[in-house]
Amino acid sequence: MATILTKNLNESSQGKPPHQRILVGTEGNTWIWSPDGWDLTHPTDPSSNLPEHGVYIDCELVNIKIDPSKTALVIIDMQNIGLNKALDPPSAPPIYKAQEAILQYAIPAARKLGLQIIWLNWGLTEGDLASIPPAEVRAFAFDVNSEKVDYGLGDRHSDPDDPANFLKCGERPNLSKLPGTELGKIELEDGSLVDAGRAMMRGTWNTALYGLLAGAYEEGKKAARPDVWIHKNRNSGLWNEKSAFGDYLKKEGIRTLLFSGVNTDQCVGATLQDAHAQGFDTIMLKDGCGTDSLPYAKLTYEFNCARCWGFLTSCKALAKAAKLDY
Repeated sequence: MATILTKNLNESSQGKPPHQRILVGTEGNTWIWSPDGWDLTHPTDPSSNLPEHGVYIDCELVNIKIDPSKTALVIIDMQNIGLNKALDPPSAPPIYKAQEAILQYAIPAARKLGLQIIWLNWGLTEGDLASIPPAEVRAFAFDVNSEKVDYGLGDRHSDPDDPANFLKCGERPNLSKLPGTELGKIELEDGSLVDAGRAMMRGTWNTALYGLLAGAYEEGKKAARPDVWIHKNRNSGLWNEKSAFGDYLKKEGIRTLLFSGVNTDQCVGATLQDAHAQGFDTIMLKDGCGTDSLPYAKLTYEFNCARCWGFLTSCKALAKAAKLDY
């Protein structure tokens, strides 16, 4: 069972009146609450008078303070296979709006603040194909026999819990999307041809970053704190006890994660929830997350991130914290 440590701490320095500070958490993983918000800087000695360091970020409900050296901007699955129209993805407008917010606000702010930028992407190996669960295969390679985004779930007026009223549209195989399947040569919007490679496999065109994001990553590799690319083989990059993402975070001492990418209610949300369960500080950048699901799916995650799963802010708020135009 988790142990919650709560202390009342007084602070008086530089003429400031004392005000309540409450230490919350367990040894090695604590936050500090004050009327100004939550301090997520994870100081070595949280009971001491803390220096005025860190970066303040506006959030929904309550603001936070982070330590840039312990913080990463995580950009999830902004890859050709999900965004490039040559591969016939759902092409939902919110996904491309998230891309714009990441490029215009989140990445410049992260660079200025000295945050680590992590590109967390699908990238399978032959070993992954040998152990991929059927639930993942169904999600990628079977389509619902409905043209409606919600499959028709919102059309019913009778009791939705009565099995007699369950949708019976069924599913059909679309094995051209099966992970590991050769996608062949495809024509891009400019008329050029490219070998898309095997679906979801690392090192292929279809798992490369989409559009201007690819250039942002290449530029980031030359930054003072170079960008890193980490492969994942499930919706969540932290689904198992030992993962490349988790190992990297622990090795680098990163405690605070700012989440962006697609889809909000799938890979972004799954990774965020697992990070939350493993004790990382989790913050969703709501304008930097997009989904092809209906709006209520994203709103559900935003509602829970505002309090239950961490904090809810935006790419624009991160730009404000970095003193950039927004």
